[in-house]
Amino acid sequence: MGRPIKILISDRISEQGINLLKEQVEVDVKTNLTPDELKAIIGQYDGIIVRSGTKLDEDLLQQADKLKVIGRAGTGYDNIDVSAATKRGIIVFNTPNSNTISAVEHTMAMMLAQARNIPNAHELTVQGIWKRKEFMGTELYGKILGIVGLGKIGSMVAERARAFDMKVIAFDQYVSRKHAEKLNVELVDFDKLIKTADFITLHTPLTEETYHLLSTEEFAVMKDGVRIINCARGKNIDSQALAEALESGKVAGAALDAHEEEPFDPEDYPLTKFKDRVIMTCHLGANTAEAMDRVAVNAAEQILEVLSGNLPFSPLNISEISLEDSVKPVLDLAERLGKFISGYSGRGKIEKIEVEFGKNTDSSQNELVLKHIIKEILGPILDSRVNMVNALLVAEERDIDIKRSYIEQPRGYNNFLRINVKSSSRYYSIGGDIEIGGPQLVEVAGYRVELGLSGKFLLLFYEDKPGVIGKVGTILGQNNINIGSMHVGRRKNEKQAIMLIKTDSKVGAEVRNEIQKIKEISIEEVKYIDIKE
Repeated sequence: MGRPIKILISDRISEQGINLLKEQVEVDVKTNLTPDELKAIIGQYDGIIVRSGTKLDEDLLQQADKLKVIGRAGTGYDNIDVSAATKRGIIVFNTPNSNTISAVEHTMAMMLAQARNIPNAHELTVQGIWKRKEFMGTELYGKILGIVGLGKIGSMVAERARAFDMKVIAFDQYVSRKHAEKLNVELVDFDKLIKTADFITLHTPLTEETYHLLSTEEFAVMKDGVRIINCARGKNIDSQALAEALESGKVAGAALDAHEEEPFDPEDYPLTKFKDRVIMTCHLGANTAEAMDRVAVNAAEQILEVLSGNLPFSPLNISEISLEDSVKPVLDLAERLGKFISGYSGRGKIEKIEVEFGKNTDSSQNELVLKHIIKEILGPILDSRVNMVNALLVAEERDIDIKRSYIEQPRGYNNFLRINVKSSSRYYSIGGDIEIGGPQLVEVAGYRVELGLSGKFLLLFYEDKPGVIGKVGTILGQNNINIGSMHVGRRKNEKQAIMLIKTDSKVGAEVRNEIQKIKEISIEEVKYIDIKE
């Protein structure tokens, strides 16, 4: 008789999921463990289910000698070192869509409660204070709702808002017009949305592009009396800028389930003094009994699938686990190229992704390479809901044309890959190869470059004139940003050049703007790209 399979549940989940597991395996529920306590026992278990409270880092996973699978009961997985798990052959999955309905309904509840002053009216009414005139509300009927992010949650919010006879507009550079038309939603650019909407609701992941998506500049151009709803990511809104917009009356009210700091100090948080116009909840979007049941059952089912020798439904690293060692360097190259071009291309609806393979590469692995690239390009925008199983389907749903082509291998390269991305605004292209030191970036927009594909990059396209390198270097130095390495490229008879700098620290938006404004030099664009290990 073999050793019994043991599963550890280290964060609170629904009893439905626990009971499902107990039918087939041994289950220990041990919540609120300290890191040292977890480290001492993790080696006993074949699988673990966590939520956001348990941190599984490389140091801890080194003690997980028997661990085969990690299940994240929820969407985000920042608390799991997926790379470290992959190195140890541990499959990692999440449950990305189990709480969608709950998040949608909470958004609608927050919108209605803010529009009709329900929390404040309730607080006084239960005290016997009857002040109807002080709680004049506004109807949703006939108002313009602007949805930023028309993914699953945003789409379902749109359907419910239409039932209130709201006019719905949306900004999402990765959603097709066909999808928007099915929802009776008008796709608009971001500037038009923030200028015309009466209500604005955010449903975007937190990325470099969406950090402080709504700040001073955006609030300034909004309608007077606009109302803001955020049940997505707290850092998508600059809370100080929102406080100033509330103070001036530009923003009539806000309803926030996500905050820049969680939990926040009421004394320091600039929005608490607007409690008559700002409704706040403590990240309750997914917090319903039904959602907790679905998340727990989904996690339990996937754990059992993996332990039975099958694939999970929402894998985060399954391809890397199951492949031969000879294939993994190619996938590593594909992943890093995908991350680079995702940061390089930035905003703009993607219309086409083309991957060019060298003719002498192993064609049996090309489909997997393609899926890997799509996952890395679309994943950050779609809140990590893209994986190796659904990558092609996700691209198809968004009317993104996927093309594979084969080219002669450029001289000197053995595993050359080129990725071309066509967006609504322009065309982007990069190429890479595997060198002795690892994945290498060898081409950007047709310019030859040679830099290892890891770390922090500053990418500039500029007018090829003397003095540019010195001026850029001076600005970086004045901002205490050290240059690790640099490559400058240009082509004969062209007035434009490319500068690719690897830095030791992040190059923030203010520094990039300062570089962009260097006098007497035309700098077309300045991009910051972080390729994390």
